[in-house]
Amino acid sequence: MRGLIIIPSYNEAGSIGSLLEELRPHLGTNRHALVVDDGSSDETSSIAKSHGYAVCTLPCNLGYTGALKTGLQFALDENYDWMAFIDADGQHRPEDLDAMIRSFEEQPVDLMVGSRWTENSPDQSSSTGRRLGMSFFSWLSDRLTGQRFTDTTNGLKLMTPSVAKELLSRNFGDFHAEVLIYLHDRGYRITEHPIVVRARETGSSMYGFQDLIFYPMKNLILIGIFRLNSWTLSKVNPR
Repeated sequence: MRGLIIIPSYNEAGSIGSLLEELRPHLGTNRHALVVDDGSSDETSSIAKSHGYAVCTLPCNLGYTGALKTGLQFALDENYDWMAFIDADGQHRPEDLDAMIRSFEEQPVDLMVGSRWTENSPDQSSSTGRRLGMSFFSWLSDRLTGQRFTDTTNGLKLMTPSVAKELLSRNFGDFHAEVLIYLHDRGYRITEHPIVVRARETGSSMYGFQDLIFYPMKNLILIGIFRLNSWTLSKVNPR
């Protein structure tokens, strides 16, 4: 199976080089990687190229979701059998993605999400605000779908082309809880895989203090919109 690892990057010059070196042993004939430079103002793109990676440089900052969609469209155009996301800030471990890929190839699902909070995950810490937000959306996802999702905000994901097409077809937020609930409603098979999330060593998170308020509000609205959307589609276009 041919797969593409998509690395969305925005001003990650301080971390992307080490991440790409860590990732290199996990690539091969059937595993490729694409760095999507989301209009960075630093040396992100040139560093990625100097490490020998394919780079798509966007002319302006489209945002996290825009960068991911760019990578997904490329993957579909090139007929890859699966696509994965890994962040450029070094918080995701390439060996965890490697384990996810091997698990997917042995027993394919439609979407596999990395989680730091499964029963098999090592003990890990997180900020109080972030943990509260994750707990709430995990609880809400559980109530709405009947399936337990422990880490709805995790960016380490692996998916099939059919899921990629769904993600490209609608204006989702950050591909978090709203996507998991929508895809579950549409009948896609979703599983979690235990991972470790490391502390960021350089740069800053794309979520600021104001997102403690706006992020939950935005996602609640999106969940409502796409819940209604999936219900409507199930009537006129069932999977």
